[in-house]
Amino acid sequence: MSSFSIISSLDFATKQINIYFGLSILIMGIIGNLFNIIIFRTRKPFRKAPCAFYLTMASIFNVGQLITSLFVSILAAGFNIDPLGVLSICKIRKIMAQWFGLLSLNSICLAIIDRFFSIKYHYSISLKSASGFIATTCFLCSIHDIFFILSYDILHGLCRTMNTNFEIYLTYFNFQVPVEFVPLTIMIIFAFLAFINLQKNIIHSNRGRELTTMTLIQITFIIIATIPFIIEYIWSLNIQSETKADDTGNQLMDTIINHIYYTTYSVSLIFEFDKKNRIQTIFGFF
Repeated sequence: MSSFSIISSLDFATKQINIYFGLSILIMGIIGNLFNIIIFRTRKPFRKAPCAFYLTMASIFNVGQLITSLFVSILAAGFNIDPLGVLSICKIRKIMAQWFGLLSLNSICLAIIDRFFSIKYHYSISLKSASGFIATTCFLCSIHDIFFILSYDILHGLCRTMNTNFEIYLTYFNFQVPVEFVPLTIMIIFAFLAFINLQKNIIHSNRGRELTTMTLIQITFIIIATIPFIIEYIWSLNIQSETKADDTGNQLMDTIINHIYYTTYSVSLIFEFDKKNRIQTIFGFF
């Protein structure tokens, strides 16, 4: 098979993955997150629980992330429709995708922290305080993301940063620290502590076990889906393609791993326990 045929086949595979895998994640992700929001806001046991409030907010941010990030990527890579060529859309998409992604991860962090304190110390904050934490997180993320509006522009028809220093920050700090390292570290530490204390706490309520189980499973899935993304990102910083075929193959691998990562915003699981703490009902969407 000639090099041209290999490149064409890889390009075709990349496009098909963007269309079919991407659209599946987008559609089911939006349905699943809307389902989460409805369940958490309509079922009485969940309405007053801070953890359920955090998970509700995470679902809202997930929908925003899927639309502003994944949907735009599908249009560009799958259908050759690139709205980022418009300056206003370029800036809005960059800041909103970053904003929704950070807020989703931070909401999950707040949820597992709440579960730990609820299990270990039988302490839970009020919904008003939980709303305050979310509002503060939104404000801090907005301050952080305002630099995306100032730094991005259209260059040769592409949406990219014009500030060299900001590009270095994005490449070597933004992804590693606020986007992945800090949230994942918090999730892992408090998920482990919550799991250990949940095994010891035999009087924990059904509602508490449901929320803790949902949060722990979601965090587990986030970690599993994010690790390949981190590895591929670090690998891409240190490896340069030598041929066009290599570059096309790397794009295919990048597309597959990115879509696996997007599933962290689309998987939704809600559990109900019976009086003996056995799983009675599972609502799941992917």
